[in-house]
Amino acid sequence: MSAMLKRVAGLRARAIVVFALALGLAAAILAGPASALELPYPPNARLMAMGWTFVGVVDQHDPGRTNPGAYGFNSEQVTLSLGAGSSAGLDAFNTVYAGVSDLDRGMGGGGLALVYCKTEEGEHDLKYATYGIGRKVADWCSLGLSLAYAQQADSERAALTTDAGLLLRLGSLSAGVQASSITTSLVGGGVKMETEFTPEVSVGVAFAPSKAFTMAVDAHGVVRHDDSGEPWYSGGAEVWLRDKLALRVGAFGSFAEGAADLSYTGGFGIKMGKAEVGYALVWSDGGLSAQCFTASSSF
Repeated sequence: MSAMLKRVAGLRARAIVVFALALGLAAAILAGPASALELPYPPNARLMAMGWTFVGVVDQHDPGRTNPGAYGFNSEQVTLSLGAGSSAGLDAFNTVYAGVSDLDRGMGGGGLALVYCKTEEGEHDLKYATYGIGRKVADWCSLGLSLAYAQQADSERAALTTDAGLLLRLGSLSAGVQASSITTSLVGGGVKMETEFTPEVSVGVAFAPSKAFTMAVDAHGVVRHDDSGEPWYSGGAEVWLRDKLALRVGAFGSFAEGAADLSYTGGFGIKMGKAEVGYALVWSDGGLSAQCFTASSSF
């Protein structure tokens, strides 16, 4: 009898987690269009080289910027990552990053990331932290939630934002929906907390017939709560050669009023056992606009 009661209690706890995730995701999708708080992209070589394409990607997600639904499919490894990026030359690194992704230990997989962006003046330096968790509700479906904190050096107030994500995997294909900045709350500074409902919905699909090849496309901000910005699109591909060397390419941009404004990305990764080092760059009309280095290790 006691074993039966423990099993029922376990099923009830899982049901509560699944219901909470589903409720958060449903609220995000039904909310309508959005205007998300602009948060920094972490200097992750794979993410940058594939054109910031991540909404429908299942594997090697980055905790700094990912569909939180991807965490539910991580059942194999813990990954630690360190990165540094710059907006121009190698002598001007202005963004540093540290992240960890944990595998599903029964209540869902998760990830934590810390990002620090420094400006030339120093007044608008940005500290950013995010934590997400995702859980599989079926072999082919995972739901996730995440919370982010951001504060500029010249501001007494900080922003708290919430995200939700859904990720589906059917064989070699995967598809995702992510609602970013469902709520944005301003806290601190001796002022009463202010909360706005500001979701921005993005969608993505990915094709990965093997661990050696991944191709993905995203549409970001296709649904917004106002007309503050235009949707932007991204795409990228990755090929591993002998499971040692990864070649990555991508592009991202917008098509406002029929005119394309595109940037191109590329990079590589070198695997040494469970460790990997990577490099990526972004090339725009004016030349090199960003680059980064990343080192990671899996356990």
